[in-house]
Amino acid sequence: MDPPTASTTSVDAALSARAAPSSVEYLQLTSDSLASQQKHRLLLLDIEARKRASAIDVPTLPHDVRDTLRKWGEPIRLFGEDLAAIRERLRMVMARWEVWMEQEREVGEEGGLKDMRVEGLITGEEEGTEGRRVWEEVQETTYTHASSELIAARKVMCEYSLNRSHHRLEVERRRRRGMVRWTRQKKRARLFHQIDDEDEDGMFDDESIKADSEMVKILDDKCEKLYRTIRNQALEGSQYGDVRPLSAVCTSSVAYTVNGIDSLSTATAFPNLIATGGWSGGIKIWHGGNDTSNTENDSNGNTASEELAPLDLLGAKSVVHEDRIMGIAMQPYITSGASNYGSMTMVASASIDLTAKLCKITPNQDATNQDSMDLDGADDDGHTTNRKKRTNETMQYNILECAHLKGHAARLCSVAFHPTGKYVATTSFDHTWRLWDVETSNMNEGKELLLQDGHAREVYGVGFHPDGSLVATTDFGGVVQCWDLRTGKSACHFLGHAKRVICSEFSPNGFQLATAGDDGTIKIWDLRRRRPSASIPAHTNIITQLKFAHSYPSQSGEFLASSSFDGTGKIWSTRDWKLLSTLQGHEGKVMGIDILDSDSCSVVTCGYDKTLKLWK
Repeated sequence: MDPPTASTTSVDAALSARAAPSSVEYLQLTSDSLASQQKHRLLLLDIEARKRASAIDVPTLPHDVRDTLRKWGEPIRLFGEDLAAIRERLRMVMARWEVWMEQEREVGEEGGLKDMRVEGLITGEEEGTEGRRVWEEVQETTYTHASSELIAARKVMCEYSLNRSHHRLEVERRRRRGMVRWTRQKKRARLFHQIDDEDEDGMFDDESIKADSEMVKILDDKCEKLYRTIRNQALEGSQYGDVRPLSAVCTSSVAYTVNGIDSLSTATAFPNLIATGGWSGGIKIWHGGNDTSNTENDSNGNTASEELAPLDLLGAKSVVHEDRIMGIAMQPYITSGASNYGSMTMVASASIDLTAKLCKITPNQDATNQDSMDLDGADDDGHTTNRKKRTNETMQYNILECAHLKGHAARLCSVAFHPTGKYVATTSFDHTWRLWDVETSNMNEGKELLLQDGHAREVYGVGFHPDGSLVATTDFGGVVQCWDLRTGKSACHFLGHAKRVICSEFSPNGFQLATAGDDGTIKIWDLRRRRPSASIPAHTNIITQLKFAHSYPSQSGEFLASSSFDGTGKIWSTRDWKLLSTLQGHEGKVMGIDILDSDSCSVVTCGYDKTLKLWK
């Protein structure tokens, strides 16, 4: 009798081991049964993954999606797929991985990941390990201890934001109450061809509600008048702003008292100033034009400002940065305390030379005396003397550097002042944004209060909430982050842009955020519901800047201005997000746009063609 082979012996041993505990016979499943079981498990996994797919954050830029698919061992593109389908496939891959890892942790099978291979999810141990590492990095959150200066700053911002929000919400409640009564009156007018001030049921006969209804009526009338003016807007003036392209523009604005009371009576005592920064690294101050309310005498009793034309040069500093300026912002005027026409303000600029700078803007009180001294010491060249005299006479403001903000490891992008005017924020390509103290910063060292990371890509846009409680930052990964300045935590984030997000701007109403970027669309986010409320196909190229109308009574945040590389600036209604006007006049890219804080709806733009233009 032949001895049993090794294979026969192992099979008999396995059968005897299985039959030892009992007489039940176990049969191995067929290949079809195993395939059906595998298919069933994959189907359950896919159903659970689809439930979680909407909450998975995936990259938006095409090269980021491509790199992530390579890390997961997935094909970059299947036949017939567009960019949206590729992102959706990546979203499902990441969702399946999350569900599969949870199941593995529950079962506790260390070898299960290698035994059961999910087709299209994991193609090898190396890719799975790398994908797991990437996923764990996304979920990691760290905190650091706040300095005493940051804690003190948060107390100031908290007090300011609570008072301002209380006032803003009270105005919003009055407006909504009045809107109900005013809407009811308009419906009755359509039915009975008259407006009856008395209600049949007496629900809205309260005097306060009547006053609120009258306020809404006045706002509607002003809005209709404002929109008619905007539709007829035309070019008022144009100036060559620099020898190189202008890259940023900003205008002066009025910040109200900490108590939340709008001191509009003193708002007209401030000049309308325009600040520009360009590729040459210099800053210039221009006259924004005076309304009838601004023809008052200045602090010296002079009326020279009345003789100035819009876009007249008021001050210049040719060398502020060593390289091009990318962002510029002007400190808001503070209406609390004593203030006059010649009040000092500041301009903050961010450059690609890795620094941001603060410059004081002060009236040039001694301009006339300096001119006479220069003339007495002049040489025989009459042309040089006369040109120097005319230049000095036009420079009504001095631009003096007062602080250097150093610390970023890469080029800076944008800069913005906090509504209190005491703090300034900067963004950079080093994936961080920083908050600086204006009062304690000096020429030797800028006082850094906060260094905030959390973005996976370069950070570009920044904007403060009108209450001073939130700040919104945008990055090149298409992510919009909202940070709570009072706690230092991330309040929420928004995803929806297909490409880089360049700019962000809060609405004066406090519950809307506008963002835009490379995809040419403006997205309006509802901060209360934390989801998009509108998407505007605004431009055909990169949108460079967004600006809401000020909370000034004649503007009341009723329109939104945008500029783009397509050579146009556009103005949109904030009530229905429809186009009101298109500003065409630049020969090339429009680099920036801003709105003057005045009774009129004046808009200023700067372009790659080196010009500064005023629209009225």
